[in-house]
Amino acid sequence: SGCSAPDEGAGDCTIAIKESCEGMNLYHSYMSADPWTGEVNYFTTDDATTETKSAFMLNYGIGYDETEGSAIVVSVPGETPWCGYLMKSPAKFTSLMADVGTYPEYSGSKDYTPTGTIGLTYGIDGTFTYKFDVEDLESNCEGCGIHVHAGVSCDSHEQVKGHGWNQDFVVDLWTAAGGAVYATDDDGKASGEFKLYNGFDIFSNMNHAVVIHAQDGARLGCGVLKLVV
Repeated sequence: SGCSAPDEGAGDCTIAIKESCEGMNLYHSYMSADPWTGEVNYFTTDDATTETKSAFMLNYGIGYDETEGSAIVVSVPGETPWCGYLMKSPAKFTSLMADVGTYPEYSGSKDYTPTGTIGLTYGIDGTFTYKFDVEDLESNCEGCGIHVHAGVSCDSHEQVKGHGWNQDFVVDLWTAAGGAVYATDDDGKASGEFKLYNGFDIFSNMNHAVVIHAQDGARLGCGVLKLVV
């Protein structure tokens, strides 16, 4: 059912900074009460995609340097909490990478099982190089589509959605005219790259699905872009 905003009081789905994954919530000793109660630090999700675009501001009395190395814990009712540790970020993130697998609910006439990788590497002008190295595709596929999609999961066809681009800034360039195509050899292998701009920066394209199409437009492969650190 996803994570919904509370009518009042604390939210069910929360994010908190802790001393460790199983430790106490992190806040300065001068504070009279724990601020990580869920009344501010909750998030909501889209029921269809489980994506969240929530944000909140919370004062826990401790600065950036003192917070480094602490745990950040995401809690959802009925599930084991997710935990990671806060570290200093690199000077700049430039790349996303997806591991490609078979498209969800694929129902084509042939048994394709694509494997390989798709990567996006950003330049200083905001454009990216879209690089692919995939095998077990349709053989001798010419001008076949390969794109970033609006969805953030390959779990189902509905979650993948259509082409992903910022309609406020660009037209849809995930087309043959836009250069978003690949070709395979006799063995169904494809390797190459092209440059493109879809109006989104690296963080807006992060966690989005990439899709590989067959000659007839059918969706053969899918993966989710993750940040390369």
